[in-house]
Amino acid sequence: MTLREIVDLLRKECPWDRKQTTSSIPHLFIEEAYELSEALESGDGARIEEELGDLLYVVLMGIRIATDETMTDYEKIEKRAADKLIRSHPHVFGKEEVTGEDQVLSNWERIKEKEKGDKGFFEGIPKSLPALARAQMMQERAARVGFDWPSSQGPLDKIREETRELEEHLESVNSEELEHELGDLLFSVVNLARHTSVRAEHALARSASKFARRFEEVRRLARERGLDLAELDINGLDELWDEVKERE
Repeated sequence: MTLREIVDLLRKECPWDRKQTTSSIPHLFIEEAYELSEALESGDGARIEEELGDLLYVVLMGIRIATDETMTDYEKIEKRAADKLIRSHPHVFGKEEVTGEDQVLSNWERIKEKEKGDKGFFEGIPKSLPALARAQMMQERAARVGFDWPSSQGPLDKIREETRELEEHLESVNSEELEHELGDLLFSVVNLARHTSVRAEHALARSASKFARRFEEVRRLARERGLDLAELDINGLDELWDEVKERE
């Protein structure tokens, strides 16, 4: 049986699959996309294959549910996606010439704006995205129309500026102002990530994983030496932390 046939059968015979609606499944797409992202980061072919399959199942189930709710069907979705790709790649399917990736992206923004009208420059960037990813997508879109620094020195200088402004508000009792300054600093860091071809969301996720791994090793060392982490001061904790880093 093909995967589409299996999805159709599940929709008919599985109580859980029968119960699902377009309103009940959005979280599945998010969860599977994150799992696939982790698999791609790992470089494990078997894991990537499995997670791609899981996501494909969810996509096919979503199409089947939308079809059952008379919103669309597989053929319409496939045709719309194909037509959109053809329109957005006139340098492949037409006679337009491009000099590189930047021009491809710039043309894509121009085509989208022409088709959808002016609904807002950042229309289509989901508000539900993680904040770092959303910020980077917004910055990338702005850069495609020339709103950008010529080099990474620009965002680096901006980080220094925002850091100074944050320092001025650290003692402030106004938590809203402090949040505002921290947000500006984070936004500037994302811009530096973009300029250096780093995905800010991935970079932070990897750093968080590294912190978790190192801290677990700190806990292991403390247990081996009969130390109670809660009773150690910052200097004692730092000594264990530095020892863990040196062992990597």
